[in-house]
Amino acid sequence: MKSNNFFKSTMVIVALFSMLLSSAQQETLELSVDQAEELALLNNYALKNAKLDIENAEHQVKEITSMGLPQVKGSAAFMHNYKVATQLIPGDFIGQPGSTVPVQFGVPFSMNATAQLNQLLFDGTFFLGLQAASEFVNINRLLASQSEIGVKEGVRKAYYMALISQDNIKQLEQSIENINKLKSETEAMYKAGFAEKLDVDRLILSSANLEININNLKQQADIAKKVLLNSMGYDVNRDVVLISKLPSFTPENFMETYGVGYSPTERIELKILNQQQELNELNLRRWKMGYVPSLYGTVNYGAQSFAAGGDFNNLGKDWFGNGMYAVSLNVPIFDGFQKKAIMDQVRVDIAKTKNSLAQATNGINLEVSQARTEYNSAYKALDLQKKSLELAKTIYNTTSIKFKEGV
Repeated sequence: MKSNNFFKSTMVIVALFSMLLSSAQQETLELSVDQAEELALLNNYALKNAKLDIENAEHQVKEITSMGLPQVKGSAAFMHNYKVATQLIPGDFIGQPGSTVPVQFGVPFSMNATAQLNQLLFDGTFFLGLQAASEFVNINRLLASQSEIGVKEGVRKAYYMALISQDNIKQLEQSIENINKLKSETEAMYKAGFAEKLDVDRLILSSANLEININNLKQQADIAKKVLLNSMGYDVNRDVVLISKLPSFTPENFMETYGVGYSPTERIELKILNQQQELNELNLRRWKMGYVPSLYGTVNYGAQSFAAGGDFNNLGKDWFGNGMYAVSLNVPIFDGFQKKAIMDQVRVDIAKTKNSLAQATNGINLEVSQARTEYNSAYKALDLQKKSLELAKTIYNTTSIKFKEGV
């Protein structure tokens, strides 16, 4: 009986622990816009992959660097010539002129061990390739910076879009409250014979339309929050509360010269293209160096041991060493114009990248000009809407009074 009660108590504790764990996992997340941005920079999957690309590029640099370091390898072999090869030699060597004598050179058993060192002494393409690999790392760092900028922009857009939707919802809810209040008063006036049924129906229709708009805005706010959570690498179904407020714009913080003097060279897109052009130039130089001779060095040392047919146990007892070193020079003479064709292709890439740089510069200047125009227009429209809002309140109050008075 006690054992059964203990089992039940244990199950209750496990169930409570599971509920607490589940509750902790579903805890509402409160975020400021800066916190959302920081979490996105830590958890965004695209940024994680961009960092891995940098790490991979650094490993590639190490791979290329290893080609210029000493290459050492060793080998060992055991050989059993179960039938030693026979060769014919002139009989003159053994006092039998005019005849040939079959003889066997070698022993049935042998063993050898060899160590060899190879070293690149000079190869122009290697050093330029190593430099190009380092520049490739820089490109991946710039691409990671571009991804980071995109993540920051996406987070702020989603965050403020959700705030705007929530703010619009509050305004529409206030409008519905006013309309419902007016509808109640109008219904009372209708029952008293001082208003028409059409007036009541119009207010009911206006209230229904506002309800539809509010539902649409709620969906937009929910989608914006899901986009925000996805950018942060979080579960999109998690509850989140946005604690930052929409920034206010006043004549004091408005800059009419905003964006004037902006330099396109600060844009990450141009930095990436310039880095790509450096890689193209290095690639061209590397193929030009293909016409320059390359120099390699080799050092080899080994030892052999032998055993005759009946002396297998003596194999490995005596070793006979051998060694050599060599320097080899490889001189390219004619490759059928292969390198020339490749260099022509690289020159085309250089020209294309140059055009891309010019196009990107013009495009950025256009974006800045459009952004400045939209910024100024939006501020002027905001100022007019504030004045229109005050006028609308006055008109509403006056019209409401007249309506109530039956004028």
